[in-house]
Amino acid sequence: MFKKHKLALGIAASLLGGVVVYTSVQAVHVNPDGTGQVLIFPYYNAHPGYITNVNLVNSTNQTKAVRIRFRDSAENSDVSNFNLYLSPQDVWTGSVRIAKNKSGVDVVSVNTRDRTCAMPALASCKTGECEVNIPFNSLDVKAADLEEGFIEVIEMGVVNDSTVVAGVKHVNGIPKDCTVIEKAWTDKRFTAGAGDKALGLTAPSGGLFGSSAILNIAGGGAIAIDPVAIENYSTVAQHYKPTDINTFLLPSLASGNVTTSNILVKNADGNTDLVETEWKATEDACLKAIAAPCGTNPYPMAHVLLGAHLMNEYFADPTGGYDGHTDWVITFPMRQYDIFNGSNDVLATIAGVYDREENQQTTARNAGFGFVANTTAKEQGLLARGVNVISFTSTDGSYDKTYTVLGSAATQELSVGAFVNGWANLSFPAYTLGAGISKVTAYGKSAGSYDASSVIYQGVPVLGFAAIQGKVGAGNAANFADAIPHRVGHLVPSK
Repeated sequence: MFKKHKLALGIAASLLGGVVVYTSVQAVHVNPDGTGQVLIFPYYNAHPGYITNVNLVNSTNQTKAVRIRFRDSAENSDVSNFNLYLSPQDVWTGSVRIAKNKSGVDVVSVNTRDRTCAMPALASCKTGECEVNIPFNSLDVKAADLEEGFIEVIEMGVVNDSTVVAGVKHVNGIPKDCTVIEKAWTDKRFTAGAGDKALGLTAPSGGLFGSSAILNIAGGGAIAIDPVAIENYSTVAQHYKPTDINTFLLPSLASGNVTTSNILVKNADGNTDLVETEWKATEDACLKAIAAPCGTNPYPMAHVLLGAHLMNEYFADPTGGYDGHTDWVITFPMRQYDIFNGSNDVLATIAGVYDREENQQTTARNAGFGFVANTTAKEQGLLARGVNVISFTSTDGSYDKTYTVLGSAATQELSVGAFVNGWANLSFPAYTLGAGISKVTAYGKSAGSYDASSVIYQGVPVLGFAAIQGKVGAGNAANFADAIPHRVGHLVPSK
């Protein structure tokens, strides 16, 4: 751990023009290397004909207790969650798909054959359950909204109970004895809570990474999507039963104990500042709706995911047999914590739609999406879901508007007119995290001055990608597809 922090500070010093920075090594930040205590997969798709495969890797030599949570696309509701107890170097695999429940009804489910110990228990040939389907369940969520959403993975801590460590360790590919999990809870060697209250666990140490792939079974395509990895989310263990109706929402993205965040900012002089922000606690947003807490510390996580602009490419070329299509996925993972200026919906502005030759589109977009592209008066449109899918369409006469890449029932259309490829820029000018700031400290060669009104706090926490699909010939074997992560832009402070 010391070497890691020393290296991070050394890199920061080089970026800041050689200035030595003495700042908290335990501030929340996105890890560009892709490992962390928290992973957020921006999208899963279980629409008819689609399957999303998910892999989760423990790259350390420690045994980890991990919460995996699936949230729906409309309101970010928790529709399924369970604990995994990953032995050293273990990998858990599963898929989100439509499967038959015990009554024979097709429902969105997590399917797995993985033997990793879990709570509640999942697949185990010892109990005759070599493959299991865990149905999503939420009385308030429409079936179509369950078919897409996003996934949170939160490390609760490192297991230090020797009996559990030995029991979950794989021998010849199978855990020795997964019943040690339930016994540890029964014997109170595992206890619910955070910090010293979480007996059997020590502080999380990170080292989780993962991958996912969305398979279009009928169309013969697949796109790979990596999660965003976040470090230093918590310095204390958080351990809860997923079946406890009083605490099933914990841990969450708002329950970590680290109250600071670090980001690198290019200041008005063109130099780089390391800005450390101390954040206030909030009222627990979940207690307003249900009698279960989810945390009072959403701001550090929100800040490191903040974007003032969202930029990416589109490909909608129908000519030459390409049959190009593009869907953008825009996910707001912090929507449920009431930090969007008093509203959970987001107003977005088209800052620009361009072709590949610098031309900007100025004709009207689809009115259903609420946008009109105008270089002098850029109108706004509402993104009213936790996970929003926007299909880019062309007015070219040979473009097929009956098909979308992801098959989402909630797709919103954005016409790029006669353009068939290029890039676009959405912005979120009406939002700021300034109300949550307690203290700001900047480090750098010529560090700027920052406060709650600074532009570096403008925007919304956002994730996602552009799903692009096309053909290079006849038949499904000639299909190609790709997922391009969104580029998130930040406003630059002015002099």
